[in-house]
Amino acid sequence: MKYYFTQILFLLVSLNFASSIKNQSNTQLDSLERLLATQNDTNKIYNLGELCYQYSFIDTEKAIKFGKQGVLLAEKLKDSVLMASAYNDLSIAYHFKGDYDVSLVLNKKAYSIRRNMGDSVGVAKSLSKMANAYYELGDMANSLISNLRAISIFEQNNLEAYTGQLFGSVGNIYERNGNFEKALKFQQKATEIAQRNNDLRSYITSRGNTANIFQKLKKYEQAEQIFLDLIPKIEEFGNFEYLASIYQGLGVNSRMRKQTQKGIEYYQKALEIYEKIGSRTGMSLIYVNLGYCYLDLKKFDKANEFLQKGLLLSKSSQSYYQLKHAYQGLARLENMRGNYDASDNYFDLYVENMDSIYNEESNKLISEMQVKYETAEKEKQLAEQEVIITKEQLRVRQRNYTLVGLALVIIFIIILGVYIYKQQKFKQQKLIEENQLKDEIAKITLQNELHEERIRISRDLHDNVGSQLTFIISSVDNMGYLFKTADEKLREKLHGIADFSRTTITQLRDTIWALNKDEISFEDLKSRLYNYIESAKLAKENITFNFEVDVNQKISFNAIEGVNIYRIVQEAINNSLKYSAATTINVLLKESKDKLILKIEDDGIGFNINEVKLGNGLDNMKNRATSIKARFNIDSTPEKGTTILLEMPIK
Repeated sequence: MKYYFTQILFLLVSLNFASSIKNQSNTQLDSLERLLATQNDTNKIYNLGELCYQYSFIDTEKAIKFGKQGVLLAEKLKDSVLMASAYNDLSIAYHFKGDYDVSLVLNKKAYSIRRNMGDSVGVAKSLSKMANAYYELGDMANSLISNLRAISIFEQNNLEAYTGQLFGSVGNIYERNGNFEKALKFQQKATEIAQRNNDLRSYITSRGNTANIFQKLKKYEQAEQIFLDLIPKIEEFGNFEYLASIYQGLGVNSRMRKQTQKGIEYYQKALEIYEKIGSRTGMSLIYVNLGYCYLDLKKFDKANEFLQKGLLLSKSSQSYYQLKHAYQGLARLENMRGNYDASDNYFDLYVENMDSIYNEESNKLISEMQVKYETAEKEKQLAEQEVIITKEQLRVRQRNYTLVGLALVIIFIIILGVYIYKQQKFKQQKLIEENQLKDEIAKITLQNELHEERIRISRDLHDNVGSQLTFIISSVDNMGYLFKTADEKLREKLHGIADFSRTTITQLRDTIWALNKDEISFEDLKSRLYNYIESAKLAKENITFNFEVDVNQKISFNAIEGVNIYRIVQEAINNSLKYSAATTINVLLKESKDKLILKIEDDGIGFNINEVKLGNGLDNMKNRATSIKARFNIDSTPEKGTTILLEMPIK
């Protein structure tokens, strides 16, 4: 749950580039509403936009109402400037409400209009808001790229204040991906620029995000002091959303320091503000955090109440990150209650949600590569058109020379034309070659950046899930301490849960390792299989595991082959542990001629293949084998164990 404070501050810094963010009083807003009846269309649109923006902080439904009126009126007038402004204002209201998809669509419309108008600063502002929407939807790659593009435009226009705000946004992305050192550097840049420009809002935001990073680095006292120092500045500033974010950060800090009741008090203060302004994002974050607090206090009914509320709001905003933590909390709750089936169901939803995050990010990375390629092609076409225009201008000048009249001038023009033509042809060819080289360099650079981003995202998934599982282990260990006087069976059960959580951490790391490699060496795969089998040994001490490798060639696999071989071993061992009642499990990897042979066998109860209906696990193994062009066979006899054989050609 640590990332939530950054999420709120990121939203705030990305949404506003106006000169002041301070909310107007109700009297001022009422005055603006009364003006609507007396204004012409243009002034009315700007007034509706201002009302939409200001109400976004205190009443999102009212903000959306005014924003939609502004959009309809701007579209009716067919004024590009007004339409871009109206889309921009309405996107802010939807973002505060938590409808990130709608906000992204509106910002893309504003971006398209501003780009066609040649409004570079407006384009950068739209890019910054698109980056925020991508961030909330979990698309870190597009969020980072959009922010960096906006920063480049602002720097070209010497708009340092805007650049500083986006440095903070980039820092938030690196913080979520676990690169805290880089995140701190960007937040420091944002703070320095805010101080130079006397920008109190940006200073508050960057310092709050810095405090959040300190929390993740377990520097709780430093983080708390920053939060407390910011409260009087925010009260002076007069923005309730900022104040709620600070209370939320203090709540997280207190809970990390085992001061749960104090954390609840801070969360309640934040919740009152979020409920007042109608921020679904803020409310869902607080509900889930309160659920975790009451889990710590073993007040299960209260925990369930808040977790369910958080889950409902997270579904409405379609935020995978919020859903992930809600499902995880509910799985833990039902496990602590002893409702293991319900706990398993919630955990399955949690895992399914994790897969959704990964698949969505993978698809978006591919789409981003395609967009980058198409953009480069368009830029190349524009450059070629500029060359053609230049040549046409030269030909016009040459025709003008014929007015001089004499043959000598005509001959001179012909010679000059031939010379220019050759020069231009040479330059054009050189330009084409340079563009091709730049395209190749850009493509390689983009691939490297996206690959690094995938690794960072995987690390973030690893760190977030690992930290939550570690917390579960800690909680189980604490329960074991609290119930140290209880019977031995209870203590053994608690130890079993802790061991299972540790095993889950190892499995998750192995999965992330496999999915983020373009090529996997045999030694790397062997090492991972060995680690997995060692983990299984610790979990099942009554079973003997034997892992034998007889491979001399230097073999490598692509990512799909490596993942499928690893998963087949996992599935086979898991099936044996669950159903075979085996005392010995043997795993053999060897080479025979041009084939790699994988053999997994146990001495369990076995089964009659012709009489037993094969389950999803065995079907999955067959499908995985087929996908890598390997032969798969299973042999089992009642009371004589089971053998699984995989034969794969060596490339």
